[in-house]
Amino acid sequence: MKYLFTSMPVVSHVLPLVPLAQQLTLDGHDVLVATTGPAAEAARRAGLTTVDAGGRLGAREPYDRLLEVIVRGESGHAADDAEALRVHGAYFGDVGLRMFDDLLRIGREWGAEAVVYPGIHACGLVAAHALGAVGVLHGYGIPLPTFAPALEHMLANRDDLPDRVPEAEVEVDVLPPSLPNFAELPWTNGTPRHRLGMRYGSFNGSGDVPPWLLGGRDAPRMILTCGTTEAQAQRGDTYRRIIEALEGTGCEAVILSGGAAMDRLPDPLPPWVRIERWLPLKFALDQADAIVHHGGSGTVLTSFAAGLPQVVMPMPGTVSMSNGQAVEACGAGTMLDPNGLDTAELAKAATDVLASSAKRKAAVAIQREMEDMPSVRTVATRLSSIVGERSGVRS
Repeated sequence: MKYLFTSMPVVSHVLPLVPLAQQLTLDGHDVLVATTGPAAEAARRAGLTTVDAGGRLGAREPYDRLLEVIVRGESGHAADDAEALRVHGAYFGDVGLRMFDDLLRIGREWGAEAVVYPGIHACGLVAAHALGAVGVLHGYGIPLPTFAPALEHMLANRDDLPDRVPEAEVEVDVLPPSLPNFAELPWTNGTPRHRLGMRYGSFNGSGDVPPWLLGGRDAPRMILTCGTTEAQAQRGDTYRRIIEALEGTGCEAVILSGGAAMDRLPDPLPPWVRIERWLPLKFALDQADAIVHHGGSGTVLTSFAAGLPQVVMPMPGTVSMSNGQAVEACGAGTMLDPNGLDTAELAKAATDVLASSAKRKAAVAIQREMEDMPSVRTVATRLSSIVGERSGVRS
């Protein structure tokens, strides 16, 4: 069978899709990833076949403008407040409009039987509906319906699209059952007929591992990351403040910069601080004791998969806020406001996650719960049975 995977042109949006795409490939199915920019490069590095969708129309540009809006504090506060939904819907919808024609053409010419997409990329649902293919809503953190504000934006701005597109037929849900959902949105467009729980794959990209990461360590190791975009790193200023807070804690800090500009870091760096452009996050966390991060869904679930306590500093108006609330609510970490960051408060939070047996125990409990969820192989087999039934093909 032919599975067309698609995401917005953002690395962190395509990485959660990779384990399922790889498993379907191993199972003998045809897999094609339709996106552009950084997401396409990440998919190629994962060994997947890609085709450009939206590159000719600059599909990444609305997303970059959205990041600027978020940094200016103009996107609301909580991920589910009215202003955040309106702003994200318009920009995510614009990304989809720039990708849609390419995605539809690719799907028709290639003969896609299923379209797999993360929920914020409503373009995937619209394309699946237009193609008559099975829509597969692939979770990447907190389970959400296909993002209605982006879907509505797309449908309102294309005369050739219907007034309504029903929800995907299949949902893949990667959230551990006991982790609370603080950004629950209503399923106003119907609900998936099939809901498949799946263990989070923790694929964070490929990269060379430095030899020092494999050896023993004399001090507790703290991983610091603001994800794959430059917005929260603030040219290294965010990391500089974290370093100042960690001074005197006796830990080793490892910055994973994601390639962001870092000219505001201390120069020289303290001897207990290392900086790496990119390391596969799960591998790095398996050699660490705690993490301070931006609250991205992939980072939160990868940290839980490693059983590590977390300090979360989310950007207001994003799903990172609800992610941070979930980490704090289950007892596995602390959430701080990055805009009003107090050095003493951060130092206390970092010291606490390194020393607290209760927070580590809570993180390990979620880790074990994730390990008990159905494997990617199990879900790929079930999904192919569903798609095969719809297509009249044996899986």
